[in-house]
Amino acid sequence: MNIKEEFTNINENSHREFNLSLIFLTLILFIYCYFGSFSFFENTFNITNLDYYKIIYHNTMAFVLFFLVGMLYIKFVIKKPIKQIGLGIGNWKWGLIFAGVATIIIPLVALSTTIDNGMTSTYPLIDFATYNKWWQILTYFISYLLYYIGWEFLFRGIALQFSKEKIGVVGAILLTTLISALIHTSIGGFGKPMIETLSAIPAGLIFGYVAYKTDSIYYSLYAHALIGFLTDIFIFLIV
Repeated sequence: MNIKEEFTNINENSHREFNLSLIFLTLILFIYCYFGSFSFFENTFNITNLDYYKIIYHNTMAFVLFFLVGMLYIKFVIKKPIKQIGLGIGNWKWGLIFAGVATIIIPLVALSTTIDNGMTSTYPLIDFATYNKWWQILTYFISYLLYYIGWEFLFRGIALQFSKEKIGVVGAILLTTLISALIHTSIGGFGKPMIETLSAIPAGLIFGYVAYKTDSIYYSLYAHALIGFLTDIFIFLIV
């Protein structure tokens, strides 16, 4: 079988959704890493308060590319109900138990970031002392939430749901964890602190498992956003 026939079979075999989703994931992450980055915004726009708006742009682009474009991909390419991609409440009893445990543990985890120099020199992403107007802080946290919505939909929704049928649940969780952890490094152009990159590995495994058990992204989204918000708040208030 030649290459042309192999590509033709993408739309004909039982693994069509997995193959197409890998292509989508690759393309959308390529676009995000190059055109959703801080450096792209800095090199493209010459505006006042550049260091503030580049953060808002970066966060919002994750929502636009991962969630909005992802929704179009699901609707017009995969043609599946959105609830099957993690946007239903799923196993809400199990999800609420996880959320309750996360609410207790995550503040302690976020508090521990205040003793790491890499984290304290990186977060919060904006200077709350400079951008201290209520609308600036609100806009920042709204963009942060949009970022997490996009991230969870892409990894715990599209990537996890369409890979577990092909490579199994464990394989799907490991695959999504690998990709998300790599993006936290300088490979993705965003160079996170080392402790955050390391933390992305167990977090990816836990969030992936939670998304699988609940068949929903809402519970991992809650935990992911909570640790991000509290990390910013604790570092600003304590350090």
